[in-house]
Amino acid sequence: MKLSYKPSPNYRAKQSTSSIMRDLTLCLLVVAAYAIGYYSLVKGSQYGIRIVLMLVTSVLSAEITEAIYLKLAKKDVVKGLLSSYSWVTAIILTLMSSINVSYYALAIATIIAIVFGKLVFGGFGQNVFNPAAFGAAIIMNSFSGLNQDLLTGPTPTVMAKELGWMMSNETAVSFLGKIGGLQGMLFGQYFSTIGSTCAVLLVLCCVFMIVRHDIDWHTPVFYIGGVFVITLLIGLFHGVGLWYPLFHVLAGGVLFGGVFMLTDPVTNPLTIPGRIIFAIGAAAFTVIIRVKSNLPDGVLYSILLMNMLSPAIDKFMDGNQIKNAKAIMRKVLITCGCSILIAVAVGTSIEAKQPKEETAAETTTEAPAKEEVTLSSDFAEYKASCEKESDNVYACSADGFGLITGHEGDYIQNKVRVTLDASGTKVEKVEEITFGDTEEVGDKAMSEKALSSYTGKTISDPVDIVSGATYTSKSVAAMVQAALQAGK
Repeated sequence: MKLSYKPSPNYRAKQSTSSIMRDLTLCLLVVAAYAIGYYSLVKGSQYGIRIVLMLVTSVLSAEITEAIYLKLAKKDVVKGLLSSYSWVTAIILTLMSSINVSYYALAIATIIAIVFGKLVFGGFGQNVFNPAAFGAAIIMNSFSGLNQDLLTGPTPTVMAKELGWMMSNETAVSFLGKIGGLQGMLFGQYFSTIGSTCAVLLVLCCVFMIVRHDIDWHTPVFYIGGVFVITLLIGLFHGVGLWYPLFHVLAGGVLFGGVFMLTDPVTNPLTIPGRIIFAIGAAAFTVIIRVKSNLPDGVLYSILLMNMLSPAIDKFMDGNQIKNAKAIMRKVLITCGCSILIAVAVGTSIEAKQPKEETAAETTTEAPAKEEVTLSSDFAEYKASCEKESDNVYACSADGFGLITGHEGDYIQNKVRVTLDASGTKVEKVEEITFGDTEEVGDKAMSEKALSSYTGKTISDPVDIVSGATYTSKSVAAMVQAALQAGK
């Protein structure tokens, strides 16, 4: 385990490992309780229960894995479990996940996080990487296809990614309005990772742990402040307002990662100057990954990258911290300044994007050409299928814009419920179940008005294509066709 590195005179730490972990567990459970209450209130009690079951799944997976390891190593299982704090890793991993993550994926990721993120390095206090971040990377890269379609709306970071992480002040008003504005983001009035539900609560937890001397304040303050400063400079270059850096700080995992993960003393540099470099470097990586990679958020990988650099930072900061204070400060200023300048330079090259389904007809003043297809057309590429729910009622699904074109983003199949008449040859009603394409564009084809146009249609009748949402329109038509064919 790493020792606290301080210039003499030394003194006894104000907090023991057990008390630090107790406070950390308490804060994590408070965040989890808020998320359970929020999802239960907004979406229904089954969603709150699901979060509880996810926590239980992850904690049990961590404890059982650790117990097996201790048994094989012929160590005291009870004492080992109480001193390894695997439940902390499990809770953090769950709170970093979306509610859509399957129990199976969460359990496997937890086991991998404990075994390969911690135990292979010698157990608690010896790990190179933050185990929870290691496990979350496994979920993101290996188990995304197993996730369940419980909440299908895109998260704020996904929505920002589709717009190139840049938009005008006018566009931002509409964009932020979808998630309740910056105030909504402060109190978590949108769906994201489970632990990012309430920014205010995360800040209060940070203050609590700093006051209790559980964490060093330099790491979260310089990390969150670094993200704010870098994106403020990028925003000024592009002529956008203060909302831009605030959005970067509040969206995604910046606050949760900065409070609960980046502050891990085991994977941090030993010195305060080293921790400042560590935090600013993570902030720079977060912004660069966000605006230039295929990932919607950069927090997770920025933590892992800086974990790898932590030994190098310690070596870079080696020396007498008092006698060499000026030289060390120069190193800090130069390193942090270069990190910020590189991130800002990368950010100045980004360009705002139009929604992916937007067509030329929508960006001109001319009336778009009317297009129609028949319900007997060939929709094979949309892979429509239906399951019978009851007599003449079918739950249907089909690929839409993102899945057919292979665009980046969290696209999923569109789903509708089609009700046919008694003969099974005519549509009585079409209702939306799930919308998986681009919001504010493709959803025009899933509006109540658009879906009502199918009422009374038979398989030989023509249907109008909604301008600017061609893929989604044909996706719906493919599902209606599949239902009519199943009703024959």
